[in-house]
Amino acid sequence: PDNRKDALAVIRRSGEYLADLIEGLLDISKIEAGRLDLHRDAVRIDLLMEQLVHMFRLQAEEKRLAFDYHRIGKLPEVVTTDEKRLRQILINLLSNAIKYTDTGRVSLTLKYRSQIAEFTVEDTGEGIAEENLERIFRPFERIRTPGQSQTGTGLGLTISKSLVELLGGKMWMKSKEGEGSVFYFTLPYEKKSGKQREKD
Repeated sequence: PDNRKDALAVIRRSGEYLADLIEGLLDISKIEAGRLDLHRDAVRIDLLMEQLVHMFRLQAEEKRLAFDYHRIGKLPEVVTTDEKRLRQILINLLSNAIKYTDTGRVSLTLKYRSQIAEFTVEDTGEGIAEENLERIFRPFERIRTPGQSQTGTGLGLTISKSLVELLGGKMWMKSKEGEGSVFYFTLPYEKKSGKQREKD
């Protein structure tokens, strides 16, 4: 019934929040204990990116946001990496970008050169004040701005940065309050096999 829909929506959001919190705590504990298993998978990187772009373009369209994807440089058909963890990092960054952007656009760029992949996630959202930038990757830090209603566990960026470093890369960001944020991360990608694809 209509009079129960709001209550059910609250229950669902609360359940999702608790599930995210539990999963995040498990990941953090495994990382800190040095017990997180990493895999070396043969990954069709172009196919993985296409799947993520399709998923997040739909989410962006629901908020009437533009979503752009750019691929720069020759991309190997197959690379060696942990597909699950790469997917997790990109989902965290893209989900945040769309969540905290009300107007404008979100973009994802993959640049590949000399066996190093650089991923960039950029948005035109609310941005982060300079004094808060160094806090953003700390566990349970949720930077609040006036009027902001979005919630989260405060673990997604901490886990993403830790995963990038475990995979041999690095993550950093730039942001300006009221203008948006840009997250960057690099990963070393050994070319596995197959032909290389030219820039889109």
